[in-house]
Amino acid sequence: MVSVNELSGAKPDKWRAAADDAVAAAKQCEGIGSYARDEVASTLRQCWVGDTGTAARTRFVKHADDYEAAALALRAMARAYDDLADDITDAQRDLTGALDYARTHELKVDDSGRVQLAKAVAVPAGSTEHLEPLRHAQGIIDDALSKATRADTEAARALRTVEGLTAITDPKLVKEALNSGSPLSIALRLSGGLDGLHPINVSPAQLAAVERAARETGMSKRLLLAILWQEQQWYQNHNPSLRGPLSSFGRLFDWSLQQTIKPDKSLGITHMKLETARTVIENNRERFTLADGTYLGDLDDSQLTKYIEENPNEDVRLSAYHLKQLQEQPFGADTDKQLFTLYAADTPDVREKNEQHGDESGARGGDIKIRGENWDKIQPHLDDAMAWEALSDEERSQAIKQLESDTPAGHHVSIEPIYAAGGPTTGTGSGEPEPGTPSPSPNPPPTPPGNN
Repeated sequence: MVSVNELSGAKPDKWRAAADDAVAAAKQCEGIGSYARDEVASTLRQCWVGDTGTAARTRFVKHADDYEAAALALRAMARAYDDLADDITDAQRDLTGALDYARTHELKVDDSGRVQLAKAVAVPAGSTEHLEPLRHAQGIIDDALSKATRADTEAARALRTVEGLTAITDPKLVKEALNSGSPLSIALRLSGGLDGLHPINVSPAQLAAVERAARETGMSKRLLLAILWQEQQWYQNHNPSLRGPLSSFGRLFDWSLQQTIKPDKSLGITHMKLETARTVIENNRERFTLADGTYLGDLDDSQLTKYIEENPNEDVRLSAYHLKQLQEQPFGADTDKQLFTLYAADTPDVREKNEQHGDESGARGGDIKIRGENWDKIQPHLDDAMAWEALSDEERSQAIKQLESDTPAGHHVSIEPIYAAGGPTTGTGSGEPEPGTPSPSPNPPPTPPGNN
């Protein structure tokens, strides 16, 4: 979430200047491309006949395509900067007006955008008229910060696509990739890597459990995936199938801790406390009664701990119902990000800070600040992975083939969703070899003299 200080201090004119520079560079690329295609290739056609001349013309036309593709990418960059500048300018204007209004009505505004009375005022009992200026200023500021946040998110997504376009030299593919919802555009964003973040390293069974739990509880799939990402235990990163000696030892170790020296150990792949799990089970008795009639609440601590550790899909369900319970008390739980923080610590202080600062992480402290910043970091990667997952198998295959076709022959092609969102995700380039790469000989090398 963009803060008041960030929006106030933004400099849209610099983005417009950057957009102008990008447009100027695009025009240069277009001029060079036109010259290579229309002038040089035409001259070669007249003056250089035969196979060698044809090869030379082909090379210059390829250069023209390279420059045309670069021009398209530069113009896309310029549009992203211009759109961001326009939206931020509008949001700044609204924010400035609201801040001026707040000052004249003796209101104070903190960095998260929360508006409060600057001093206590005496009012008739039951009257709320004195709050009208506060509500008016709060509404405008909320809208301004939300608009700035959306603009920032959209610009970041567009620029990630442009970054991927630097590897594309076919103008037709560039044009297709500029459609933000196209399979190729999604693949390009995923080809940028995870920015140092670890993947959600769980099995397909747990990902399917997330899908089912989201439908069952009404909680967002993105939130549940973020919980999985944040709460991963060390043994998950060793074995995504949650099988084998390392993961088995991890579960056994957790269970032994629960039974001996550390009874408050967080359990399962979503790190749920046993006490929290019991509360969820008690509040949702029918949902946590097994097919054989066993009610999980009747299990003793040892049995329930063992059940959670050995049934990660149920652990996901428990977390989804826990989040639903957190949401039932709306104070400080308005958004998925606020629920993400409450999952770690549902305390009066965290809820008060959530209500006070909204989704702004900069004003927070300690682990909650880090957790909030983590949420912001992983959201673009979750969005892209979910968009990739929503494609059909044919659409995903076609996107990888398009990347292969514009990658030099023999080079590796890969995308990196933050979770296993459907394949394929790798391939091998089938495009023109890089300049200077020797072509393979169609025949075996001649036998050296004397070796017959």
